Amino acid sequence: MKWLFKLVSELLCRVGAARQRGAALERLRTENPGCTIMSADLHDVHIGENVAILNGVHLEHVSMGNFSYVSNYSWLDNVNVGSFCSIGPHVQIGLGPHPSRIFVSTYPAFYSDYNEGCPLSFRKNKIFNDAVPGTGIGNDVWIGSNVIIPGGIQIGTGAIVATGSIVVKDVPPYAVVGGNPAKIIRYRFSEEQIKALLESEWWDWPFEKIRQHADDFSDVEKFLKVITS
Repeated sequence: MKWLFKLVSELLCRVGAARQRGAALERLRTENPGCTIMSADLHDVHIGENVAILNGVHLEHVSMGNFSYVSNYSWLDNVNVGSFCSIGPHVQIGLGPHPSRIFVSTYPAFYSDYNEGCPLSFRKNKIFNDAVPGTGIGNDVWIGSNVIIPGGIQIGTGAIVATGSIVVKDVPPYAVVGGNPAKIIRYRFSEEQIKALLESEWWDWPFEKIRQHADDFSDVEKFLKVITS
């Protein structure tokens, strides 16, 4: 009978957790009527206006700026996402560390009293901090599908991360990076153009101003002439 009691308890816990997730999802939809929020697993999430969160997304301790979106089956943990960001499908951002020096084993049971992946721990206390460090995604960043970004990385405004890349260090503004580990392929614009774009902070403009200048976004030189004239 013990196994039956355990099974029932587990089922009740799952049902309770599912209800909590559903309630959190509906609350976020109600509070943000202009956003698109599909079936997702959300915990401690704060979003701006016109945000899209698509199917199968997991967000935990995440903030998202205006007009940003996260595509299907992406996972973000402890991430601050700016405005106008495009995050592709099957992206993982914000992964916790394991010890790689001095410790004989990287398995969590040897350094933590609790880890979801370990049914049994050998410790009564935690001796290595495996919490996910905060990750920062600037404004107008495009992250391709199947990208992996560990916790603690900073992706600069205007950067592009190519599909399938594994990012292990910070990415400068308006850099295009790719590979494993990701390296700078090129910069999108000249140093002068990048400086002017960053100074413009167009992502913080009122929506109507952005709408008025929408045609100018198709050419960086035209855009910069308009905003500096």
